Amino acid sequence: MRPPQIRAGDSVTWRVSLPGYPVEAGWQLHYALRGPQGIDLEALAGSAGGYQVEIAAQETREWMPGLYRWVAYVTDSDGQRLTLESGEIEIQPDLLESEPTDMRSHARRMLDLIEAALEKRIPKDQQSYEIDGQRLDRIPIERLEALRTRYQREVARERRRGNGLLVRTVKWSYPA
Repeated sequence: MRPPQIRAGDSVTWRVSLPGYPVEAGWQLHYALRGPQGIDLEALAGSAGGYQVEIAAQETREWMPGLYRWVAYVTDSDGQRLTLESGEIEIQPDLLESEPTDMRSHARRMLDLIEAALEKRIPKDQQSYEIDGQRLDRIPIERLEALRTRYQREVARERRRGNGLLVRTVKWSYPA
């Protein structure tokens, strides 16, 4: 089990069972993460022939936040290397060490701007205006409403993902 995300500054531990590649036979488990920086991890021998990955808070504190691609691979004393698995992982910023910043997603910021524009709709004779230092040229109200709907959906998806909910649309077809 690997964590789907890691927060920089946190300690992280997980166990991996690889019956086909036991520590006793000379195998060693590694992880390589590539993204905003390169991170290489080596698992320790765990109980019952498995592996345990332990990363101290001092080490993750130095990790740069962002999206990383990772591979899990094993090596043996004869120089063999076999890739077992790959995927993506997000390293989130250490909020205890971060400077104050706008943490809203792009979709949330855009939705807020669109709603502000709709709420303070400019007269037809004005071609552009400024909200919170953002200059906006006149956009037809129909286009703003369509953009609002699009960004509302995207923000709703982000909320569902943030709550750990996976929502999928399943299309059923029935024989005629």
